[in-house]
Amino acid sequence: MHPLLDDPWVKARIDAAVAPYQKLLSPEDLDFMRDELAELLVRDERAARALRRARPRDVDASGEAFVGRIDGAPVNGRGRAVGE
Repeated sequence: MHPLLDDPWVKARIDAAVAPYQKLLSPEDLDFMRDELAELLVRDERAARALRRARPRDVDASGEAFVGRIDGAPVNGRGRAVGE
């Protein structure tokens, strides 16, 4: 198995690409196709660039933020919790 297939996002895209051939080819041939596609994504500059652009960006935070007071939070001179 090609190391690129260890990435679940890439593996899902490659599995989707070979899915139409599942009833036509043997499991060994499908594995060969997966490995060849993964190798192409590494070796070919255009394919590698397309893969990088297609991958969703990682987000460090969900964007959710607490709004309001937390009991015991230090209070500034205006009666608000620090940071409000």
